Amino acid sequence: MGIAQNDFYQVEAISGGKDQTLVLLKSGELFGWGGAGSGRTAPPNQDICSNKSPDTDAVYVGPPSNYSNIAAGYGVSVGVSDQQPCIWGFCQIGIAGKDAWSESPTLIKGISNIKKAAAGQFIFAAIDHTGGVYTWGLNVDSALGRVGAQTNASPDLVTGMPPINDVALGDNFMLALSTENRVYAWGNNSAGQLGLGHLDTVNTPIPIEFSAKINHIAVGSTHALAVSSQAQVYGWGSNNFGQLGDSARPYIDRPKRIAFPEGIVAVAAGMHYSLALSVSGKVYAWGWNGFGQLGLGDLKPRASPTAIPGLFGVRAIAAGEMHALAIGKSQLFGWGSNASGQLGSAAVKQIIPNPFLAIASGAFGNGK
Repeated sequence: MGIAQNDFYQVEAISGGKDQTLVLLKSGELFGWGGAGSGRTAPPNQDICSNKSPDTDAVYVGPPSNYSNIAAGYGVSVGVSDQQPCIWGFCQIGIAGKDAWSESPTLIKGISNIKKAAAGQFIFAAIDHTGGVYTWGLNVDSALGRVGAQTNASPDLVTGMPPINDVALGDNFMLALSTENRVYAWGNNSAGQLGLGHLDTVNTPIPIEFSAKINHIAVGSTHALAVSSQAQVYGWGSNNFGQLGDSARPYIDRPKRIAFPEGIVAVAAGMHYSLALSVSGKVYAWGWNGFGQLGLGDLKPRASPTAIPGLFGVRAIAAGEMHALAIGKSQLFGWGSNASGQLGSAAVKQIIPNPFLAIASGAFGNGK
């Protein structure tokens, strides 16, 4: 079912994955654009990820149709409906202990009372209402917070942490933000993405040392970002494209402050690039720019945060692998890769923000 451009929707949350975009409405309904994990079905044996003529219309994801939380990952998406986690899309290792996959959301058995879920490439997580974190998927480098290499592990509780508010997933590593504003890290650490001052793999959660309380976290492929209670941004991990705001070092293994001309309220991270949302509603971008995902009108990388021209009054941001999203006053904007139609009717490489969904002004809730 297509969505007319003159329709207005009350948007609750947005999320970008490998080449899919999800938009959650206040009604609990969910829209998807793009390839695997968008909720779009394709004829048998057709790879919708490499479709040369992608469908640029959105589709409704469901049933169920009463979602409260969503997350788009690497061809797989997850959501929470009536405190139950759901999963859909395509994953080569299987999902939640099953080998089969489908674009129709399937309930994940064995966990309940869930308030938030997260999706990566081969790893997944969910947080229950007590703050407990469950993980499943591929346990390479103990990315699930457990000892042992399981190919398609079922959901299980991660121990050794206080109650958790948020979790962010990268390439075989995870970060978790506690209710006490502390960040815990585990998994692969080959680029210092755990922020612990070394490059050793970590099997179980370890707290990262910060001089300030942390309110928000985001993770890219191999780098991480955090926003403090003082509206300051810290970054660590891989820095080959300047995604940590530093052109001098290939990686940074401890949190390093990134300078901004104003306070920052939220960050987002994709494959080797970073975004930040300021208190004034501006969006800053830096890092890799091979598909225009910095929204700066070219394909040149940036080693320091640069404000995206013409993008004001933004209320939330999200980063997919190679495409970015922002909620403006009355439009959903997207830029970067559009090879699978994840940005609607836009250029294959959309180098400036392009509006592709009209939304009800003032109706936005919590950005994801």
